[in-house]
Amino acid sequence: MKTVITKPGRLVCIFLLNCVFFVNAFAQADRVELRAETWDMPRHGEALLAVPELSTIVKAWMGDTQQKIELRYPGGEEGELWVEELRGWLVSLGVPSSAILLTPGSDAEDIINMVLIKVVRNK
Repeated sequence: MKTVITKPGRLVCIFLLNCVFFVNAFAQADRVELRAETWDMPRHGEALLAVPELSTIVKAWMGDTQQKIELRYPGGEEGELWVEELRGWLVSLGVPSSAILLTPGSDAEDIINMVLIKVVRNK
């Protein structure tokens, strides 16, 4: 038995697929993983702007500067040193320290999860 999708049905399928890709791209801008091997490089402003994870999260934050960037970092002294250095670099890239939240408990010991949090204010 052969299934035939009519022209309107094809349009609906294409529309739904585009929605899925759009939502996936949007979700990825809201949450970015920074891996230790990516961070293991000589760090200076130009090099950090070339790190896709950092440029993605900074650009997404710049789209709405009322958001907060939560840095979920691995516990322990090494994780704390890493997240403090990352926070310093984010500040140097233009994100105010008041927009950065530090939270222990990333997905893994070699990952910092950078998550955009939308701030909702009561009117």
